Amino acid sequence: MNHKFLPFVAAFLILSIVLGTTPFTYAVTRATIGPKLEVTTIPQDDQKREKGIIILGIDPAAPNTKKHPSPNDLMSQHKLLVTYNGAVMTWALGSVGVTIACNVLEKDKVNVVPDPKTGDGKQASWENLMTKLVDVSDKFVCKPRWKTPTPGLLESAGVLDVYYVGPLPDAVGTNTAPAVGVTGKEVGVWIADYIVVVEATITIGRTVVFGAEVQDICVLGWATSPANNAPNVRDLPDWIITKPDGSQHYIWQQALGNYVGCEELALAQRAALGILLETGADPLA
Repeated sequence: MNHKFLPFVAAFLILSIVLGTTPFTYAVTRATIGPKLEVTTIPQDDQKREKGIIILGIDPAAPNTKKHPSPNDLMSQHKLLVTYNGAVMTWALGSVGVTIACNVLEKDKVNVVPDPKTGDGKQASWENLMTKLVDVSDKFVCKPRWKTPTPGLLESAGVLDVYYVGPLPDAVGTNTAPAVGVTGKEVGVWIADYIVVVEATITIGRTVVFGAEVQDICVLGWATSPANNAPNVRDLPDWIITKPDGSQHYIWQQALGNYVGCEELALAQRAALGILLETGADPLA
């Protein structure tokens, strides 16, 4: 053997022995899970279909006139529970506790057509309709109503009232004053199936903790009777309650009639008002 190579061979053998007896150390990356809030919401308007319902009070028999609103219900109610590490939180009245915000998205169906400039429009022949999401959070207000276990103390369990504050038929008119405002057909564009993301936050020390839950609200122009199930016929309230201020609260047993989904009835009511499907090109095509 060439003696010039002996030092290299010896070094290789020593390194082999060291590596064979010394275990390797691996860098293990573990996912760090921070604190979060668990948000639970349960709709109360239609417990069979598990959705909230809002009725705008449009008269389908006179959609193009400016009429005083028909019987409506502009509030959707949901049970609400927010927990931190499985525990219900409490805080003093007047201090900053759990904050609730709602991100509301309207689901609209769009007729997918070719772009007049590029010719692109559909990803494939199977894309006959497209779902478009529109942020309409400014048309809704969310108000949590927390439990009060003792005077001066709030607890993160209660109900969430969601109010529609968008346009209404003849919103500023009266039964006797001249009709001003908007028509039923103009208000009808808000008839749709809505996604409501309920977002909860609380500051613990210097850490802001978040949590979210998705909820389902159906906004209808009018209630549909299960008897005839016709989307162009308004169902009168099953019960009318006079409130202490003299105004009335309306109750329907089945506002969706025999429809099992909001989207189908919303499309039928929009069609009854003469509101056509929008057209558009798929941005991913």
